[in-house]
Amino acid sequence: MSPPAPLLEVEDLTKRWPGTTAPAVDAVSFAIGEGERVALVGASGSGKTTLARLILRLTEPDRGSIRFAGRDLLALRGEALRRVRADLQLVFQDPLAALDPRRRVGAQVGDPLRAHGLVPRAGRPAAVAALFERVGLDPALARRYPHELSGGQRQRVAIARALACRPRLLLLDEPVAQLDVSVKAQILDLLARLRREEGLAWLLITHDLGVARTASDRILVMAEGRIVEEGPTAAVLAAPRAPATRALVAAELRLPPPPERPDQPLTAPSVSPRTM
Repeated sequence: MSPPAPLLEVEDLTKRWPGTTAPAVDAVSFAIGEGERVALVGASGSGKTTLARLILRLTEPDRGSIRFAGRDLLALRGEALRRVRADLQLVFQDPLAALDPRRRVGAQVGDPLRAHGLVPRAGRPAAVAALFERVGLDPALARRYPHELSGGQRQRVAIARALACRPRLLLLDEPVAQLDVSVKAQILDLLARLRREEGLAWLLITHDLGVARTASDRILVMAEGRIVEEGPTAAVLAAPRAPATRALVAAELRLPPPPERPDQPLTAPSVSPRTM
């Protein structure tokens, strides 16, 4: 079976912050194919977030190239860059911080529809309702403010907003790090379903190897600004070669199991996505 056609191609990407001795991102190269699930893992400070900001053009690199769907992303400006960004969406780690606390969540999900001229004004309420249903939320929740929703509901809102433009690639920045175990599993299941239905590719940024195992087919391990190991997720984590990968796997094995609570069932109760 031939590999998927390249969607995102990063070559020799480098960023050094002023006043620092070592690059935050150091000559990084990789590609993501259409519909491919890739995880980017590494310890805190390894350069994962800076790399994501470079890909999104929120930070400009010192050197290197980024191609998206065959286009030179670093050469784009203004309207041309805005159009490409519709295909390249970010889901943040903390949805509460990513959402405007003063605005109803339905209006925020509708923002990309307005900004990119995708749906006429009269059709936006129905389009927003459809997006809420797409991520397993009751459309009536669109009238609430972020603080009136649970953590799982807020992350579903953030995913709905990212899906509004029908992107081809999602950058998922620790999307379940702040959720409890049962809600985390439901969000990962949601993302898996959306990927199957929409043909999405994603770059999943995480420090959690369990999440990487569940939600990626290929893994990139980052340390000190460089990609130090990559390959099929299961194979890399089963037999890590790079010291940074071995350290991540060893740290995961040392994690203590969650304490048993006699007043709680050992398995989490089933929760409807609409009530999360």
